[in-house]
Amino acid sequence: MTGITSKHPFNLYYNGGEYVKICGAQDGYFPDFGHHTANEMGGIWLHPIKLLDGFWLKLTDTKRNISVWSRADGFTSEPWGSRFQYDHGLSHIPVAMERTQFAPERVKGMTAAYELHHYGNEDLHLQVELLVRTDLRPVWFSDEVGVHDGIRDEPTVLNSREVLVKDEANPWFTLVGTDLAGDELEVRSDLYGPEFTAGAGCGIAFRTELTIAPGEQRKFNLFVAGSYTSLEECEDSYRQLATGHEILYTEKRRVYSDVAERAKLTVEGEAALNEAFKWAKWNNQWLIQQVDGTGRGLTAGGPTYPWWFGCDSTYALQGVLAVGDPQLAKDTLNLLLEKSEAVNGNGRFIHELTTLGAVSNRGNTQETAHYVAFVWELFRWTGDEELLRRHYDYCVKGIDWLLGEMDPDGDLFPSGYGIIEIAGLNMELIDSAVYTAQALQAIAKMSGYLQEAEAQQKYSELAQRCTDAVNRSFWQENEGLFADAVAPVADVASKADFLVSLAEAQGVSGYREYMDRLLGTTDADIGSDVDAANTNTAASIYANVGKTTDRGWLLNKNWVIVTPMEAGIAEPDKARRALDNMRNDTFIGEYGTYLSGMFQQGTMTISTGVHAVAEVANGNPDAALALLNRMLRSFSRVLPGSFSEMSPDYGCVVQAWTIYALAVPVVRHFFGVQPFAARKELRLKPQLPSAWSGKACSLERLVIGEAEFDLSLTEKDGVLQAFIHNEAGWKVTVEWKGQIVDSSEQRIVLKLSETEIEAEEER
Repeated sequence: MTGITSKHPFNLYYNGGEYVKICGAQDGYFPDFGHHTANEMGGIWLHPIKLLDGFWLKLTDTKRNISVWSRADGFTSEPWGSRFQYDHGLSHIPVAMERTQFAPERVKGMTAAYELHHYGNEDLHLQVELLVRTDLRPVWFSDEVGVHDGIRDEPTVLNSREVLVKDEANPWFTLVGTDLAGDELEVRSDLYGPEFTAGAGCGIAFRTELTIAPGEQRKFNLFVAGSYTSLEECEDSYRQLATGHEILYTEKRRVYSDVAERAKLTVEGEAALNEAFKWAKWNNQWLIQQVDGTGRGLTAGGPTYPWWFGCDSTYALQGVLAVGDPQLAKDTLNLLLEKSEAVNGNGRFIHELTTLGAVSNRGNTQETAHYVAFVWELFRWTGDEELLRRHYDYCVKGIDWLLGEMDPDGDLFPSGYGIIEIAGLNMELIDSAVYTAQALQAIAKMSGYLQEAEAQQKYSELAQRCTDAVNRSFWQENEGLFADAVAPVADVASKADFLVSLAEAQGVSGYREYMDRLLGTTDADIGSDVDAANTNTAASIYANVGKTTDRGWLLNKNWVIVTPMEAGIAEPDKARRALDNMRNDTFIGEYGTYLSGMFQQGTMTISTGVHAVAEVANGNPDAALALLNRMLRSFSRVLPGSFSEMSPDYGCVVQAWTIYALAVPVVRHFFGVQPFAARKELRLKPQLPSAWSGKACSLERLVIGEAEFDLSLTEKDGVLQAFIHNEAGWKVTVEWKGQIVDSSEQRIVLKLSETEIEAEEER
């Protein structure tokens, strides 16, 4: 028998409003875990501060002399929060209990509602203790920027059911209270429940005694509010929760209902995909983080990366646009731009920004290029010219930084770390090179739209040269694959021992011999045709295209070697061969595309998603769907309704770039959505997988710019039937097997095949 091993010591959940995040274990407890701030990543956070380590409920049946800290034996993940069911976890006490918790979208706090149902035959006398542990502390990387946690939390008892706690050294507050009957209260720094938590906060225990008749129910609530600025704000948030929690709950559910209805995917017979697509939209809503004075944006993942990242965003926000939340995409990119200008100013796009507003990594090479490319994508979907102009100047600086400071040999391949941050791999990497070519294409289009003719010509020429250089220098003819990196032999030889040590540390055997073979291989052996013909072109920072000492290296067969196909940079024959050669168990495992074909020890939704985009972008929708179906196997493996950061079951329990992996292949490629919002144009070039033949496929309330569209497509025997609701009257172009139809009608009905078009246009 083959066992299944999980790398999670316990299954976590993640609830989120735009201000407050709640993370604990699915048994209702709050174990210490985490490595950024050691053992402190769970609990209740009002970023950039933590409020609580957690809360616990103790029941004592005085007649039976049973006392138990309640542990849930059932967990339900809801889009708006969580529900915990308690029965067997209450020992032999004849009570069933449910705890329902959520964080309102725009209030700085959270509530947990308890409902007890007595199913015994005689009166039940209970002692009830609701215990809270505070832990006011700042987010990771705060010490480095001079923000330090106080030695202790200082409690002030307002009354027997409300306690205010302040950090000793900072204006950080939490106000904890309950409507539990009674007036017994205890507050001590050394007061703990069933778990000893690491924080230096204080314990607050609300206690009471209840007599419950058979069949009777009792309800009570816990309210937690906070502020990182003032007592007054904390008190105001608490009153909103205590007096309006039912209204806030209704509003929360309405928000998530609206998210579900926007870009609603329904593919007949594909229930698993439809459900995962809907949950991915909800997952993204959990990850929105607003911090007053800093900004609002999509964080990378919970609970391990609850702050903002450059490259995570430029992947994830492509999916955010596809599922119809342009404001979130704008807010996130504007926040990252503002911080990039503040800490860099030279075009470099930041990598990691904490919720305190501190930049811990000023930016890897790849993400500056990816940022520039994404700005054009954002403009195409929003039509926001003011936003385009706001970002354009920094994009120009970004290109100069990439092809100036980061490209000292002038070969159009910036050096430095890419998305795979493996120590030692800070050379000319495939993803940085590919996204630089894509960035040059994008900024050429930006320049053209903004009527910067000279810039458009310069960037267009550079884009073509960079694209040609990628296809020439990274291509490995003998392998039929693109290389991980381009570098002189001496550079790779100097890193060989370190790369071997990394492989051996992961239990990979034979890597030393593999590296020896690579280092002993000549350019002729690998079919390299490095061309130095352009090395003497016009004197500029961009002119020197290549050095004959450089060659391509398949060091790890990292997933990013698929990016030339994803970004449309690979020449058609090379794209076909590379994809054919990656469609095997060297690169693809049970849950999708390995992070490294050499090591085969990790899979992420982003590696699988980019591979799926590469397949469908090059005319292989069936291969793309096959990858997505592998990814679907990891859905709900740890947190019901979510994909883990690392497939199938470890890392963050929710990850932002999963929306790229699902929405970009489906919306932009299967449905073929190609907008130009500024011109009020929508082009549809569907590529439906053969498995969907004869199935009705719909996208309802697809948001592009200020318009909404309903799309319904069915393909059978090479004939496409399309129904398009176009209330805004945009110019809609549908392309199918060489046939092209334009219409600006509000209701478009088409039937297309390779040989004929039937169109019925209705108002």
